[in-house]
Amino acid sequence: MWFGTPPLMRVLIRARLQGYRRQVNVVDPARPLKLATPKRVAVVGAGVAGLTAAVTLARRGYTVTLLEKNDYLGGKLGSWEVELSPGRKTWVSHGFHAFFPHYWNLNRFLDSLNLRRDFKSIGDYVIVGPSGETVKFANLDRTPVLNLLSLARAGVFSLRETLKAPGRDLYGVLLEYDGEKTFEKYDQMSFGDFNKLAQVPPRLKLAFNTFARAFFADEDKLSFAELIKSFHFYFLGQDGGLIYDYPTRDYEAQFLAPIRAELTKHGATISKSTPVTSLEKTDAGFVVNGAPFDHVVMAADVVGARAVLSNAKGLPPAVNAQFEKLKTGQRYAVLRLWVDKDVRSDIPPFVITDRAKVLDAFTAYHRLEEESVADFKAHGEFILELHCYAVPEAMTEAELRATFLEELVEFFPELKGFSIKHEAWQCKRDFTAFHVGQYANRPTVETGVPGLVCAGDWVKLPFAAMLLEGACVSGYCAANVLLRDAGLQEEPVVAVPERGLMAGVPPPPARKKLFEGVVK
Repeated sequence: MWFGTPPLMRVLIRARLQGYRRQVNVVDPARPLKLATPKRVAVVGAGVAGLTAAVTLARRGYTVTLLEKNDYLGGKLGSWEVELSPGRKTWVSHGFHAFFPHYWNLNRFLDSLNLRRDFKSIGDYVIVGPSGETVKFANLDRTPVLNLLSLARAGVFSLRETLKAPGRDLYGVLLEYDGEKTFEKYDQMSFGDFNKLAQVPPRLKLAFNTFARAFFADEDKLSFAELIKSFHFYFLGQDGGLIYDYPTRDYEAQFLAPIRAELTKHGATISKSTPVTSLEKTDAGFVVNGAPFDHVVMAADVVGARAVLSNAKGLPPAVNAQFEKLKTGQRYAVLRLWVDKDVRSDIPPFVITDRAKVLDAFTAYHRLEEESVADFKAHGEFILELHCYAVPEAMTEAELRATFLEELVEFFPELKGFSIKHEAWQCKRDFTAFHVGQYANRPTVETGVPGLVCAGDWVKLPFAAMLLEGACVSGYCAANVLLRDAGLQEEPVVAVPERGLMAGVPPPPARKKLFEGVVK
C-alpha cells in the first residue's frame, strides 16, 4: 500500500485509462445462440486456443472435430504420463502456469466448467537472487504508476538512481502503449537496445527481465514493442496486481479431463495423435486430411500452423506466404527432478530466479499439486522443477542440464550435495517468436479466406492480451467470427485499456536524440 496517496489520484488514473476493463465487441441479445442446422468445423490444435474455440462452437451447435498431433490435449497446458521405474508412473507437464486476476476471458472459460474451484493464491510474487536473497512483490500498490512507486518504496529499485539521465527521458515509453502505433515505432528495436540506451540500473533491470523472459527470447531478440505491451497488460493497464492463483491438481485432472467430457457431451469428435497432413480450400468449403468441413479453426502451435497453412492448397498465395514467415522463439527446457533434499520453506512453491545463465524459474511440486504431494508421501522424494525460457543458442542439451544443476545450488545453497533419484527432461522449440520486426507479418484471427480463422498466442489481436489469456481470447475471437457470420450471438470479449496512461502525451525533447538511429 502506498500510504499518503490522495484517493483522488487513484480516481484520476482510472479515469485517464477509461477504466481497467472494457468490452471490445458487441453482443446482440436478439440473435439466436445456436445453429438451426449444424455446420462441420475442424479445429486444428488442442491447446488453450483450440480448446476454447472447440468448446464454444460445440456448445453453439457446430459439429466439431478436434485434431491434435500429440497424444494429449492442452498444448502448453498439456500433461502426460511418464514411467519413473517399473510400475511407478506419474504425470508431468510443460511446467508451472500462473493464472492472474485480469485473465478475465480465460477465467470465464474455466468458470463455465467450474474448474477454478480448487485454485490457491501464490501469496507472493518472489524473485530469488544468487545465494538465496529474495525480492518480494506481495504488498505493492495495485494502481498503475503507484505500483511503480511502491516498488521503489519496497527497495526493489532506487528511485533516485532510476531518474538519472538518460533513463528519466526514456522510461515514460512504458506508459505510452498505443496499439499499432507502439509497434510501428518500437518493433524494430530490441529490449536490449532499450536497456543500453536507458542505462537501466541492475535492480530495475531485474524487474524488467521478469516480464521479458516470459517470451522465450534473450533481450537482444525480444521486440521492445512487445515488452511495452507486456508492461501495459500485466502492470500498467490494470489494477489486479501480480499475485496470481495456481491449480492444485495436475493439468490432466484439473482441466483436460473435464474439458474432454464437455466436448463429448456436445457431440464433438476428439482425435489425438492426428497431425494434419493436408488442408485444401474448395468451392464447397475445406478438406482436412481427406474429410470435408465447412470451416477450419487453425489453432496449432506456431510450428504446426506454419507447416499446414504454408503448404495448404487453394488458398491465396499471400496467405501461404504469410505463414511461411512465422518463426519460433528460442528453445525452452524443463527439468523435473525427484531428489533427497528440499528447499527452504519460506518461499512460495513457484519463484522467479535472477538468471545467471539458464535458470529462469523454480517450482517445488511436492508443495503444489495433490498428485505430487501423494507421490512424495509414498516415496519420500522431493519434486523440484527447473525452467529455462530461452536456452542459449550455442548450448548443447548436456551443457544445459549440467548448468541447470549448478545454478540450482547457487540459488538454493541448502540443496548442496543433493542426490537425483529420477528425472524427466524436455527441451523444445515450438513457442512463438516475439522477436524484433515480427509483428507486421503476424497473422490475424481473420485470414481473408471465408471460413478459415486463426487462434493461438501467435495471432495478432486488436488489443493487449498475452500468454494463456492471449491464447484463450484468440479462441473466443476465432469462434466469434464464425458465430457472427452465422447470425448468432457472439461471446463477450473483454480487455485491458486500449491505451496507456501517457499515450499521446508529448515526449521529453531529450528522448528524440537518444532514440536517433534506433527508432523511426
